[in-house]
Amino acid sequence: MIVRRLLAQTCARSALTIPRRALATTPPVKPPPPFPTTPTCPAPTCACAPTPELPEGLEIDRAAPLNGAISSYAQHVLVCTGKDDWPSRIEEDNAGDNLAADLRELVGPRGKFSDPFHHTSILNASFPSSPPPKRRPELQTSSVYLLPQFKYVPFLPRVSFESAEALVRGYLQPDRLHPMHDGLSPIHRDRLLRKPAYRGLLWGVKDVKEVVVLVCGHGGRDRRCGVFGPMLRDEFEKRLPGMGVEVLRGPVEVEGEEGEAVEGTASGREYAARVGLISHIGGHKFAGNVIIYLPPGLKTQDGGEHPLAGHGIWYGRVEPRHVEGIVGETVLRGRVIEELFRGGIKQDGEILRFTRGKLKLRWLFIALLLCAAPPLLIMAYEDDRPLNPDTFAPFTVTDRLPVSPTAFVLTLEPATVRKRLSWYGGSMPPDESVGHAWDHGLWVLEVKQPEMQVAREYTPLPPTSIGDGRGSRLYVRKVDGGNVSGYLSKLGVGSPIQLRGPRTSFDLRGRLGLGRDGKVVFLAGGTGIAPALQAAKRLLDGDEGIELEVVWANRKRVDTFALGMPEHEGVVELLEGYKAKYPDRFSYSCTHLITSDDRDPPATSLTVRKPCECYDAHGSPVRGGKNLLMVSGPEGFVARYAGVKVWGGGKEMQGPVGGVLGELEKKYPRLGEEWLVLKL
Repeated sequence: MIVRRLLAQTCARSALTIPRRALATTPPVKPPPPFPTTPTCPAPTCACAPTPELPEGLEIDRAAPLNGAISSYAQHVLVCTGKDDWPSRIEEDNAGDNLAADLRELVGPRGKFSDPFHHTSILNASFPSSPPPKRRPELQTSSVYLLPQFKYVPFLPRVSFESAEALVRGYLQPDRLHPMHDGLSPIHRDRLLRKPAYRGLLWGVKDVKEVVVLVCGHGGRDRRCGVFGPMLRDEFEKRLPGMGVEVLRGPVEVEGEEGEAVEGTASGREYAARVGLISHIGGHKFAGNVIIYLPPGLKTQDGGEHPLAGHGIWYGRVEPRHVEGIVGETVLRGRVIEELFRGGIKQDGEILRFTRGKLKLRWLFIALLLCAAPPLLIMAYEDDRPLNPDTFAPFTVTDRLPVSPTAFVLTLEPATVRKRLSWYGGSMPPDESVGHAWDHGLWVLEVKQPEMQVAREYTPLPPTSIGDGRGSRLYVRKVDGGNVSGYLSKLGVGSPIQLRGPRTSFDLRGRLGLGRDGKVVFLAGGTGIAPALQAAKRLLDGDEGIELEVVWANRKRVDTFALGMPEHEGVVELLEGYKAKYPDRFSYSCTHLITSDDRDPPATSLTVRKPCECYDAHGSPVRGGKNLLMVSGPEGFVARYAGVKVWGGGKEMQGPVGGVLGELEKKYPRLGEEWLVLKL
């Protein structure tokens, strides 16, 4: 007590001598961006093609933020097909006999060299392949670009699977492993690492020295890109030469025993570029989607060092009127256009996004805070970052919806509104971090129990169709003896609560593979339905080829359909909403463990179906290597159906597939080849 009084008196005397201006705050400090930027795209100086009209019912999303709308990947592999469009699933092209299918068997989910922490995205491109070498004119070969490695592999014989494996082992695997692989055996770790010796099996590999402009034109997947893609390609090919950049067309011809490549720059111009269409990269709603890969060693228009050399820059919502500005600002001057920027990638695989600025305090004010009580410093810090993964931030319960006798949904909103949040070139919405989490896939928030100083993770529900999207909605079931759930059950509207996060989990789209259709089955126990609903939002909204089925198991029927409440309240409202919106791609069924209970409502609303089998809706066997079977719920539920998780190197890991699914894999070996099991 005496020590606290002395500290208070000292701080009071010190405050009297501090000038008023010392307590002022400086404007938000913007950390220097990793590259030069310009806020908007310059207007064209001459006539350009008009923005195309889209078919009725297809629209471009002009409201959602572009920044960060890019999935993590380590490498793009562009398979040169010489075609402008492909089936929705590119591996089905030419009746399945194609290089994209071969590569996905090797590096896709469940592939021989699959690595969930080093995603290789296989795309088709409209570039023609190089003709076979003159010494082997009878060979049928395919060519690929590796970006951002900036390598061109001209000859991959289609009659030999060994060349595809050499490409993977020599170029596509990582040169160092993610720490999550520390628990693997030395043999397994060695199999996942890159082996440069395999490069000797591939002849004629060359560095890519020209700018590569890629435009999503996958009309077989989404008509928006089918409309925008060819028009933007034509506009780039029209604008580039007029601004001093030669457009290279036709195949890259490789001649001579040493594989000398004819680069196509015989005109003597310093700049050269290739423009091509590519298959689905995600985000059809942001058409036109453009990726510009700028090779290492590129110079700016005035001969200086190019800030974006060795980078890949993603743009969205690109129209023909933007093309001239993109060439001038990004290709020639090395500037990123903020209003179009989705994200980027460096040559080492680092994904680039804009980040927020932080409020910097004058040093005397910091000294004063250090003299004050600790809660004052915590409050000042949390006001600047209302929701962040490092500290707990104050929120308020704004709604409480009972959905069963033991479960309820809490809606939580920030207790304070962030007034200073900036990015490179403008303001960002307060829920930016949450928006990135939704774009990623699965994510959680930590809830603090202040009385016992413990925390528990909860998975937020997606916004309802009639909601305004504000706040976070947590689905909570009170468990006997549960410290956090018991605390939450006592909170009413207006109660304070502390949250930390978001913390992201699995990147579902990355697990399936960018540009890949697939099937996902989600076995959810109790509140494990929340991750399933997050998966529905991430995989169904904006991706037309994915099918999702949810099986929701509860102990009692009353936990699924609340007694005395309308049928479509709470969680079921979301399930029914996705079913109505995607009738051909989403389905769900509900089951329970107790067959009868006097307190249960009539079972007229309950849907019970046969267990999910490994066949699609048309009765056809699913294609291997691209499907997810996810199990979420209480620890005992997950262990019963998929086996227990294990610990290694101080981290919780997936562990072998066991339980019911493990027994099924033993009985039906192909199940393990066709489905990747993930435990949540």
